[in-house]
Amino acid sequence: MNLNKYLIGLVASVATCSAFASPLLSEGFNDISTLGASGWVMTNNSGAVGSTNWFQGQDFAFPAAAGTSNSYIAANFNNAVYGGAISNWLITPEVAMANGEQLSFSLRLLGEGAVDTVQVYYSTAGASSNVGSTATSTGDFQLLGTYSASADTGWTSNALTLSGLSGATTGRYAFRYLVNDTSVNGDYIGIDSVNITAVPEPTTALMLLLGLGVVAFSRKKLRLLALAGLSASTLVAQAAEPQTGANGLMSFPNARVAVQPELVATAAPAGSGMVAYKDPATGQLVGPSAEQAAELAAAAVPAA
Repeated sequence: MNLNKYLIGLVASVATCSAFASPLLSEGFNDISTLGASGWVMTNNSGAVGSTNWFQGQDFAFPAAAGTSNSYIAANFNNAVYGGAISNWLITPEVAMANGEQLSFSLRLLGEGAVDTVQVYYSTAGASSNVGSTATSTGDFQLLGTYSASADTGWTSNALTLSGLSGATTGRYAFRYLVNDTSVNGDYIGIDSVNITAVPEPTTALMLLLGLGVVAFSRKKLRLLALAGLSASTLVAQAAEPQTGANGLMSFPNARVAVQPELVATAAPAGSGMVAYKDPATGQLVGPSAEQAAELAAAAVPAA
């Protein structure tokens, strides 16, 4: 068996886990009547407020980007009276914020000869939803991106990355439907599939130094990996929701890793794969003694 081949493959597969992070917020607008209870805020600061605010998507205008045909949020030229200026805000719940965080969403501007504009903002003022009180004010919010069109754009997927913060904080993002004069501009816009994703962090350390060569495998879907003789600088990759058992043995969805420095042998249940022991004096890989194998096997945490 080629140890390098399997070790490199294992490092790659475990490290991949760190590229994924649970979203801080995910909204598909299946029922916008629930948004207020979830912390969303709608503020219509149009020059003279019209007959509509944000409303459930209308599939006769166009269907949603994802989900059922009306599962998006929409706004139109009637947000202000005829000839008025539209400034209508859709503000997310408060979320954690840090450089590298990403806001992604689907957007469609219908246009039809009249210019529709949507701006995206962010605020680092915690729970504040202050956008001022006029059609031109933005309150605590700073511009992050602008989208404008006078013809149907179709649904577009967009992503904006937060940067320039002095440190981690909390705040809100906001979408602003903006029209300067509804007698000549403004038609209908839709927003769908809003996601806010934090910067992935290696919260669980399980790095594998290639020189250690102390690895145990199984070809089964649920693998057992036990590593011994590791130092504090040993390596690592991310795994979700680890559980720690006796003797520092940590279990993960697809692997178990022992990180107790006192142990010097690696063992796996009988028939589950290869077992190797690194002799601390010579550095050679050899088969573990029965006593060495039994010590780690006795400490193993049962797979979840």
